[in-house]
Amino acid sequence: MKTLVVLVALGVVLCGCAPVRTSDVGSHGTLAPSRVSALPVQAAVQPGPWRITKTEWSEADEAGFGRFIRAIAESGCTTTASCMQSAANPYRDSDPTAFVFHADCAKWVYMLRAYYASKNGLPFSYVSRIASAGSDPRFSATSNMAVERRDTVDTGTAIDAVSVLRRLHDEVSSATYRMDPAQEVPLEQDFYSPKIAPGAIRAGTAIYDINGHVMLVYDVTEDGSILYMDANPDQSVSRGAYGPQVPQSRMALGGGFKNFRPLKLEGAQKLADGTYVGGHVVLAANAAIADFSLEQYRGTAASADGEAARSPFRYNNAALNLYQYARASLSRGGFAYNPVYELQVSMTALCRDAIGNARGSDARIQSGVASLYTDLSRTIAAWKERDLRVVYNGLTLKDALTDAYAAQNRACAASADKTGTSPLDRYMHRSPQTDVQRLIADIVEPESFAQMKPVGR
Repeated sequence: MKTLVVLVALGVVLCGCAPVRTSDVGSHGTLAPSRVSALPVQAAVQPGPWRITKTEWSEADEAGFGRFIRAIAESGCTTTASCMQSAANPYRDSDPTAFVFHADCAKWVYMLRAYYASKNGLPFSYVSRIASAGSDPRFSATSNMAVERRDTVDTGTAIDAVSVLRRLHDEVSSATYRMDPAQEVPLEQDFYSPKIAPGAIRAGTAIYDINGHVMLVYDVTEDGSILYMDANPDQSVSRGAYGPQVPQSRMALGGGFKNFRPLKLEGAQKLADGTYVGGHVVLAANAAIADFSLEQYRGTAASADGEAARSPFRYNNAALNLYQYARASLSRGGFAYNPVYELQVSMTALCRDAIGNARGSDARIQSGVASLYTDLSRTIAAWKERDLRVVYNGLTLKDALTDAYAAQNRACAASADKTGTSPLDRYMHRSPQTDVQRLIADIVEPESFAQMKPVGR
């Protein structure tokens, strides 16, 4: 039996955010993250009071948190500090003047949650210590475990919100997310695995990439696109769209969608002014959460061993992969396949991985290119069968894909060096099953399609 190493995930040591996992698309802009050590939250001159006025988060509180996240994301802010100081943060004027919000990806999610709780009189608790069988808990081969948590409780003198944020910053990392969602002992973890359904995946849902990155959903569009923002090791903030660049995870490692677990302050004394003092936080068990589900790991028709590989996702009896299923389910079946858009998103993410050359990048890129080839092949086949869900921008699908591929390859080459060679070339042309450029070149546009007009995304 392996010995579990119990540790505190120190923020500066375990910043835990791979700087190459964001896929920037559309008008959200592109931010090239750099490898800079995470900075701590700076202390305030006069900490503001955090009084607990509610014993649990209501649906209205969750919706408010989602609106808060969306406003920050859509503001266009470019660093965690500037995001919190921008007009998108309705609470900025109540912050101490010396307060500066520094965070990387894993800490950003937790700190936004705690910050919102502090401004709305809500209880908060988090896992402050984990046990891991690996030497680096951010990349352990087995599930980490929650062994200690810290409740934010008012002892009668109000809570120092900045101190809470500072300690939180130093005690969580991407390792805190690396837990089997079915595991509830010795302690409940901070997140639960939600059903992939409208309302369950929402603004405020976290997305954990087991390669060491965490994203925060800020919007789910009508066509099922899941938009997220994320922070990087240099505290820059970028935006992207969920897709195959986020690898599907084994359940044991807990990758994928995560919602904060419902919690309740119990045993507290209610004072005459309506605030609560003392007590302890109790978290809801999986069985008590209405939208808890393991389908993102097991599929929609689970096999005996609980792994999705043998149990495909199905929507309206159509077999889909995880990413297609997410879009189908969240759009209630009204999503469209846009191969040009998907090509752009995937190549952007793959290029970043190739340039960043982070841990395991070679294997990830090979897998990502193979997935892109497979998905593109299926979409082209569906398009040839006149599947009306397939839409794109351009006069012909072949021309639109050709132009998009060339543009992305040029951009990747320019970002990599001045030789004019894209680092993706050696992956794309490695085998017939990964040669995306050849796949596009071989598209034969039926004459009958000349009458059909492409539809913009």
